[in-house]
Formats: sequence, C-alpha cells, structure tokens
Amino acid sequence: MNKRHLFPSTSKYYYGTIHKILRALNSMDSHAETMHSVPNMIARRRSVGILKAWMPASVSVLSSSNGVIARADGSIERNFTTLSGKLADVCNINVVSSPFPPVMSSDFVPVPSFVSSGWRDPSLADKVAIRDGSTGETRTFSEYLDRMNRISSALKSEYLLKPNDTVALFSPNNVDYLPICLAVGLCGAKITPINPLSSASELSKILVLSSSKILFTHARLMSVALDAARAAPCVKEIVVIPDVQSDTNIPSGTEHLERLTTYTVEEVQCDVNDLTCHPWLLPYSSGTTGLPKGVMLSHANIIMNLLQLNEVEKRVFPLDHKLISPLPFFHIYGMLVSLLYCSWRGQELITMSDRFDLERFCQLVQEHQPHRAHLVPPIILGLAKHPKVDSYDMTTSLGRGRACSCGGRARAGANENGDPPLGTETTEGVKSRLKLDVKQAWGMSELSPLGTMNSDSCQKNGSIGPLMPSTEGKVIDPETGKSLGPNQRGELCIKGPQVMLGYLNDNEKTKECISDEGWLRSGDQAYYDDDGYFYITDRIKELIKVRGFQVAPAELEELLLTNEHVQDVAVVQVPDLASGELPRAYVVLKPSADPHEVTEDYLKEWVAGRVSPYKRISGGVVFVEQIPKSASGKILRRVLRDHVKREFEKKHLVA
Repeated sequence: MNKRHLFPSTSKYYYGTIHKILRALNSMDSHAETMHSVPNMIARRRSVGILKAWMPASVSVLSSSNGVIARADGSIERNFTTLSGKLADVCNINVVSSPFPPVMSSDFVPVPSFVSSGWRDPSLADKVAIRDGSTGETRTFSEYLDRMNRISSALKSEYLLKPNDTVALFSPNNVDYLPICLAVGLCGAKITPINPLSSASELSKILVLSSSKILFTHARLMSVALDAARAAPCVKEIVVIPDVQSDTNIPSGTEHLERLTTYTVEEVQCDVNDLTCHPWLLPYSSGTTGLPKGVMLSHANIIMNLLQLNEVEKRVFPLDHKLISPLPFFHIYGMLVSLLYCSWRGQELITMSDRFDLERFCQLVQEHQPHRAHLVPPIILGLAKHPKVDSYDMTTSLGRGRACSCGGRARAGANENGDPPLGTETTEGVKSRLKLDVKQAWGMSELSPLGTMNSDSCQKNGSIGPLMPSTEGKVIDPETGKSLGPNQRGELCIKGPQVMLGYLNDNEKTKECISDEGWLRSGDQAYYDDDGYFYITDRIKELIKVRGFQVAPAELEELLLTNEHVQDVAVVQVPDLASGELPRAYVVLKPSADPHEVTEDYLKEWVAGRVSPYKRISGGVVFVEQIPKSASGKILRRVLRDHVKREFEKKHLVA
C-alpha cells in the first residue's frame, strides 16, 4: 500500500513541516514566545507522532502510541485530540494514497468542448451515440454536435443566457438530455438536473433555491412543471421537450425544443476566466435539515473525474463496444459515469426513458448485445435471483464485458438479514449465472461523483476499491477528528481534484463538509485494510438511500407534523433487500386522535399523496408514546436504529 510515513527524507519537507507544526502549537497556546526555534537536528521516530528533539522544553510527549502532546503543566491537555488531528494532517499520518498513476490536466477547456472533442471525426459522424431502449429513438454524434451548437446559439442570442445564470432540466432520460446540458455549459451557465419524480412543491423549491432562469421540461411532466413555475418567479422561460410516444401540445407561453434545434448556428464561446472554480453542473442533494443543497461542480471537477475514471478503466474500449445503462441522467452517477464518459469515448449508450423494468432490460441486452453495463445494487440483485432472467441471452455480449456498480454503497459483511445488497453472495451469484465480473465503486455528488473504484488490476470482493487517481483518503474519529490507522472504523474523508466547490449559497454547510485543508467528510463510516482498500460499514449521516435516491428524514418529519393528528415524529431507515433502505416513521399521536381512524395505512396514504414515490414511508409506521431525545431536544436516532436492528435480527433468527 502506498502510505506515507512520518517525515519523508528531504530537509525541505522537514523545515516546511516543522514550521507548520510550530504554527499549530502556537495557535493553541497563549505563550507564543516559547514557540520560536527550529532545531538543526531532527530525530525521526515512526512510532511517535511528535518529535522530541525539536520540542521546546515546556512540551513533553505523554504517549508514544498515539502522538499526544501536552505542556508539562498540562495547560493544553484539553486540546490533545484537536492538536493530534492537526499534526496528523500536516505529516500525512494515516493518509492513504491512490495506487494508480496521477492524472494531469493543466489547461482546462469547458466540459462541452472536452466531451465533444472527437465528434467531428469522420469515423464517429454517423455512429449512434445514444439509443433510447424505451422509444427506439436515436441520435448520432454529428446530430449531438449540431443540436448542442444550435441550442447554445439560441440560448445566448435569444434568451440572453449569461455566465452564472442557471438552467433547470426536468425530464426523464431522453436523447436530447446531453445536448441541452452541454449547450448550457457553452454559454458559461449552470445546469441543474432534477428528478422527474419530483412533485410540484419539490420542483419549485429547487427552482427557487437555484434561481433557475429557464426550465426545460419533458412534455409528459408539463402539468407538474407549470404548477412549479407559478411558485418560482425566477423562471422566465419554459422549453418543452417533445414526447415521441404521443402528440405534444405546447401550452401558450412556452417554447418547443425543436425550434431551438433549428436556430442558426453561431459560434458560442464559453466566456469564463477560471474553469477550476466556475460551476457547470448543479445537482441537488438532500440535506438532513430537509432543504436540498446545490452541489457546485466545476468544469475542472467533471473533467478530472472523467480522466480519473479513464485511468482506472485501463482499457481502450473499441468504438463498436456498447454500454447499457438504465440509470437516470439527473443522478450524478448516470450523468458522468454513463452519459458523459460514454459520449466522450465515442461509444453507443443504450438507455431507458421509462421507469426501470427488469424484463425489458433483459430484452434490450439480448436485442442490442451491449458489452458493458452500469448498474446499481437492486438491479444486480435482480439479475442474480429473478427467475425471468434465465429466459434471455445475457451472456453472449455482457459475458465478454463486465457489470459495474457504483451507485450503491457496498457494506462489509452484507447479508440477507438487513444490510443493503451487493455482498459477496450477490456478486458471486451474478458471476456464476451470467458470467459477469461485478466491480464495485463508491462515490457521492460532492465528489463528481467517484472516490474509490475496483478495477481489473485492483479488486477485492466486498470492498468499494482503492482510491481514484490523484486522490487521498483517510478515516477519522468523527468526534475528535483524529486520523485512524488500518482496520479502524471512523468517518471516511476524501481529498482530490474532484471535490466539489461547495454548496450553493450555503457557506455554513460547506464549512461543515469541507475542511480548510480540502478534506471532504463523506458521512459514511468506513475502514481501510493494510493494502489501502476501503470498506463501507455504516452511514454516519441521517440520509436514507432508497434505490439510490436520497431521502432526508427531516423532510418527512416536517411533513408529518403538519398532519392534525400527529404530535411528534421521527423517521429512520429500515433495511430492505430490494431497495436497500426504506423510510419508517415512529409517530406519537395527539391525545385527541382516534387510534382506530389514524392507522398505519391512513398515515402511509396521507404521505404518499404529498411526496415522490421513493419518499413514501414504505418501511412502515410505528406508534410510540414518546420519541427518544437528548437533553437539548435532538432526536436520538441511534436508539431507534438499534430498535430496528434488534427487530430484524429477531426476524432473521426466527427465519
């Protein structure tokens, strides 16, 4: 494993590190005058986190096992853990590096220019770039290029779209998704892809938070889009993407996408000075506070993650290779790992615009013979166990390629009594049944999205893989911030060029998530082994993951508290084999409520009529006398999760 021990053998590093350490000590001590000298000699001790040789007389090493330091008079004893964490960062103690060669890109170009750089090649001009397996509609690479340029010309000349403006895209997967996103980027503006399952209130909330000026919406979502736009005065224009499966009636006051695609092409230059800090992609991630957060991903973030993925793949896939990916493009995994990467590499992408259906997916594999698949754990579970899979030829093409799952978090020791799927049993089941090599990865929107990934050369079953190229990782004690060693569980933190710029208009949340040194706190509990492979064991954050979609407990709690019969409520996740997790509500009814009328079914139906399908409390409703809370009034979700754990352990024992 490529770990850096304390103090590499270069005097330049010695002096730089010592100055940093002295500043760290100095910042924690009111008697600054005692911290001023740099020694001529250094004693290197791997087992001791602090070097005795250069310490001022008033400082002593109290523990050689964990590198804790304190003054002889004990005056900074209260700061042991804080200082230890600072020094670990300075000296790269327990910091894991990627085993892959670093990736470089000194001169960034806008994402649209980068992704479309090869589309003018004659060998790609008439090649199918994307195929909608639900409708049969296709686009070639030359059509991609033409539509991107025409839409960007219309946006800039007619709609006066400028850098720092935002455009929202509310649509299921379709063949014009990428040209729209890239056209917005050519104008220097931000694109916000939104979940097509969103309700009008959920959509309007994101439109307002992002200050979206233009809303692209699919025709089948027109009613929801119009209702949302009425509550979002920032939206000045609505552009309708036609539904090829039915006639599209364009309401007055809206525009048809096809008119933009016939606009006279004008040269559009992305007028942005620094692409490393200028956002292009603005996906929204649910927050534990209930308000979604806009994740600002720069042009450089996206390009670096594409280059990192390309380095890990280590294979030059032939142009005639095809990828099938039913993953939604509004999700960062579907957007970057499937849509952008495949288009940049000049390969055909087979997608599905309708909601996922396993049998239809198998039909598409048999019909189009893709060589690779990008999937998520629930789909892989279906491939491993669903009886209908045996009715289709899934091995002729996919058996020569691979199935990659990076949308779900693999947990160490995953099993059938509660942990999310994609443990060893599932991956081995797919490999045996379909001759597929399943490789897992891990990421999040804030990482553009990839942080770790298994590859052909670096792979361990049950692991989310080693770090991506040019990426560092560490596991910290979430309470103290101290960096932990191999096989110790704590919060996974990542540092690299793919780390987001921050949350839009939310400096407080950004500071909570990203340290001054650039470390992103993932909210996932993990550990790494002696070879530098990472394993996810739990989640520190309160977010619930339903089939890859994020559900904020606070959002459902806020909604349930508006019900006239509910006095108090807490929402936690319960394990589910098919969905990974499901929301469950623990509810305290008001004394006036009739328990014969306010039943579990009543509350489940009441919530279902107000939220997206994946946010429904499908994990059930449990009526309790009180919600466990701390002295400060904070919900003790750990107590409720322990209740869930005991319940499922009991079910497993009975089974």
